Amino acid sequence: METRALLIGPALAFTAGFADASTFVGADGIFCAHVTGNFVVLAADLALHVRGDEWLKLATFPIFVAAVLPSTWIHRRSAPATSPPAARALLAAKSLLFGVAAAVGWLLPTSQPGVGRIAVVALLVVAMGIQNAIHRLNPELGPMTTVMTGNVTAWFVDAFAPATPEGARKRRHLGLVIASFAGGCTVGALGVARFGFPVLVVPTAVTLFARSQVRS
Repeated sequence: METRALLIGPALAFTAGFADASTFVGADGIFCAHVTGNFVVLAADLALHVRGDEWLKLATFPIFVAAVLPSTWIHRRSAPATSPPAARALLAAKSLLFGVAAAVGWLLPTSQPGVGRIAVVALLVVAMGIQNAIHRLNPELGPMTTVMTGNVTAWFVDAFAPATPEGARKRRHLGLVIASFAGGCTVGALGVARFGFPVLVVPTAVTLFARSQVRS
């Protein structure tokens, strides 16, 4: 699949960082991209205090899996001849989910546990499940963009590898992905803290940009 990976990777990393920080700040410490991190947060919360909405942290894992499975099925049903349209369709679905979450944040109260917050978290977890599936199914898009631990490790490991033009290009791209994720975290956290979940219109637009870079 012909893509403009140098633009797509950082764009998707920005949306993942934005989404993760948004739910962590706006939904009392829930990760929507790094869902396994919710087990750590849940254990810590339960060790310190018991809250009635802790089940939502556990629910993110099955919701995430439920998003990955149909995304994989859709993509593989259309591969190999039409895999670019499949990726574009999945990115369009992801953008729609962000947009709906922004609308929910505008129309329903989300500052406290309730239907509005549950809906926003579920929508963003599904969106991140789709993004994870897209990367696994399209390695040419570059490194994973939802969790940065492996990318940071690779960046530093590659720093000590023999210098080659291709290696330098990959390292620059990886650096952009990591920086974009960090930027998304910063903007998402500040945006949700100040304006609430309606700021999810930002990753909605960025996802549409990433989709436009996948050639049909």
